[in-house]
Amino acid sequence: MTHPALPRIESGLAAIQSSLLAGDLETMHARLVDVLDALEEITRSGLIPKQERTVAPWAEPEARALVWQLLAAFKAADCHVFPYAGTLLGLVRDARLLPNDKDIDLAVWLEDFALAGRLLLQWGLQRATDVPPFANVATYVEPRSGTSVDLFGLRRDPMRGRVEGGVWLYGKPPSHQRLLALPWFELAPRDGPAGTAWWPADPDALLGALYGAAWRTPQPEWDSLVSNTSLQELNLSWRCWALKNLCQCWLTGDLPRTHRLLAQITARAGDDAQLRRWREALEGPRA
Repeated sequence: MTHPALPRIESGLAAIQSSLLAGDLETMHARLVDVLDALEEITRSGLIPKQERTVAPWAEPEARALVWQLLAAFKAADCHVFPYAGTLLGLVRDARLLPNDKDIDLAVWLEDFALAGRLLLQWGLQRATDVPPFANVATYVEPRSGTSVDLFGLRRDPMRGRVEGGVWLYGKPPSHQRLLALPWFELAPRDGPAGTAWWPADPDALLGALYGAAWRTPQPEWDSLVSNTSLQELNLSWRCWALKNLCQCWLTGDLPRTHRLLAQITARAGDDAQLRRWREALEGPRA
């Protein structure tokens, strides 16, 4: 496929990644809009943009075994790490990890965040370096399988009776912070296949806060970065993550799925001229 807008997409994708790694969300947002405008132009011309990407296979049984091994090791080390987000959802709802997942999600009280990271390194996992400079989120890779483990630091706020999550960029303004307000919860020991693990004492309440009242019903296309019900503000950070996911979806060439993701974004943020232009481009080839 050749089109005059292609160089904008190629250079824009590189700029998006570099600005994300630098925590420069203003530049990231501007380049995302430019890439999406270029995708709109290509799509309106009747072409279907598609970026060839190699997706690593998701070995669910092996990843699930790793989850239980890590949880048991953390419990034995008196470090309060527990399953979180999509990993908790899959284990509670299906007794397995989500079939369309790509990494493991674990959380820890913020005061144990550094300790948890040191333990993961001690157990042979490697710290990923191609990630944004988040203060409370770190990614580790199990070298034999290549499985990624995202570790989230959660802050307990007893005065407000809540737990705060999300992803935070220290030294940046509030517009750069993705803040989740979760209900207060405690941890309780639970027996697992590899030994005793820490577990949210009321996982239903936590999952309801993250995924809404219908969390028990599988929704494969539900985008947690767009539609998370505990998100406190639709700020620059939210828009960057929403548009990044929209861009990645559009580049798969699956225009109907991209249209549905854009509908999620619009339902959350409200309609505007920019979103309407992209929606009309996506609807055109389908008419």
